[in-house]
Amino acid sequence: MASSILKSPADTDQNSLVQRLHAASSVVLGNNWAAKHQFDHAVSIAIKGGHDHTGVGRFLVDQQVLSRDQASELEEVIKHQGRFPGYRLRRKIGSGGMGTVFLADHLASSRQVALKTMNARLEEDQDYIGRFHREAKALGKIKHPSIAEILDSGEDKGHCWLAMEFIDGPSLMALLKDYRVLPEAYALRICRQVAEGLGHVWSTAHLVHRDLKPENILVVRNRSAGGDLFPADDVAKLIDFGLVKGEEKDDRLTQTGMTIGTPLYMSPEQVRGEKLDCRSDVYGLGATLFHLLTGFTPFTGTSPGSIMSAHLTEPVPNPGERVPSLSKTTRSLVQMSMAKNAKDRFLNFEAMASAIDECLQECGTKGTGTMRLLRKPLVLNKPQTRKQPPSDRIDKVESGPIEKTGTAALNAPRDKPETPKSSGPDALIKVDAERRTRPPSGDGIPAASAAPPVQPVTPAASEGGKTTTARLERSKVFDEDPHAKLGVGILPWVVLGFAVVGLIVWFLISG
Repeated sequence: MASSILKSPADTDQNSLVQRLHAASSVVLGNNWAAKHQFDHAVSIAIKGGHDHTGVGRFLVDQQVLSRDQASELEEVIKHQGRFPGYRLRRKIGSGGMGTVFLADHLASSRQVALKTMNARLEEDQDYIGRFHREAKALGKIKHPSIAEILDSGEDKGHCWLAMEFIDGPSLMALLKDYRVLPEAYALRICRQVAEGLGHVWSTAHLVHRDLKPENILVVRNRSAGGDLFPADDVAKLIDFGLVKGEEKDDRLTQTGMTIGTPLYMSPEQVRGEKLDCRSDVYGLGATLFHLLTGFTPFTGTSPGSIMSAHLTEPVPNPGERVPSLSKTTRSLVQMSMAKNAKDRFLNFEAMASAIDECLQECGTKGTGTMRLLRKPLVLNKPQTRKQPPSDRIDKVESGPIEKTGTAALNAPRDKPETPKSSGPDALIKVDAERRTRPPSGDGIPAASAAPPVQPVTPAASEGGKTTTARLERSKVFDEDPHAKLGVGILPWVVLGFAVVGLIVWFLISG
């Protein structure tokens, strides 16, 4: 029945919708957006007629086959479907200021690829188009385990595209959203792989990536690592080399006000539109490492301009101020990578990789194991604490490794108060004073100021020979003063008595 209707010349518009539905079936069913019987039912309704001027996406939404977001994505895939000979688009992976990336099938080899299209605005820039093709050709010759391979590129009817190796894994930004920070050793290993890849690209083609950021570093996860969240053999893959540029000065920064790159990780010389070399990417990789280790970008601002200004003028931040447990060599590595003057950074990526090796050795010697991370970290930016000078224990919970935060901090065993040899008020005062004023042992944590004089307290009550001091100590977690006096005296009862008497008098008078 369907075939006879499709051949009927009297139903051109109706057939158009049915044909478009059949063309969209591979996208809808291939992405598991709907079951086959649901889609077939929608096609049968379209065959009956009455929906000839309706778009495919809207029709499937009306039939409750797709959601509005799925329908929007379907329409975009259909729009681009015929622009890339030899490829069939499956779904949209992502989009940005430079273009859109689709998951596609290479029809000749049945291999899945990431197919990147160019923004229509950029397709009007003939200089950019020419450089795009030159760099795509140069990158196509580069083979490295940490670089997503460029498989093909082309232009059809004014539309440029780039086919890349498809990486089935999350980006570092996705991992940051899940875990807030990454373990020091894991972040260093990933960045070392990226440094090796960038060094290979620079030595082979003298190209600068210009847009290093957690979103552009994907990770091929090792799913057979015995449940380890961050196995040592995860593989980093750097993508988005469609934004690369040679060493020449970026005149477009001053001509059109547009610059390629992300302000959060951009080197000072890139902000100024100067001639770039590999040291600009050293800065970007250092800024990315700072984010992975601390959960924060190096500089923040209310606008891209204010962030770029911070890269030019503000001192290089020390990641150890946010995470005191970081090794000293790692802190130095990040700060040297992000030096304001390119001459003060690592000369090349080989030198940076060697420095990362030293950091990894120090991580091994200090015996840091895999961090216990939560998928939904129970960490507040400003956790409430006792209104007293911070002790070393509280400082470590607030800015130390993530395994000392959230419920882990509440459930961790607490130090029991030292029991003095002599009992009585004087002994308790001495112990409490020593605990408040002793210097912290953590590296990089400022010592707490001396506590004010402690007022004498009554001796702790005994239950079976055991003091109840520990019971009072427990309440400090909840920002309470264990020595505060309870009750507010007899005043509320007096006020309540007057109120009752007044109420009785009022009833008598009104009666």
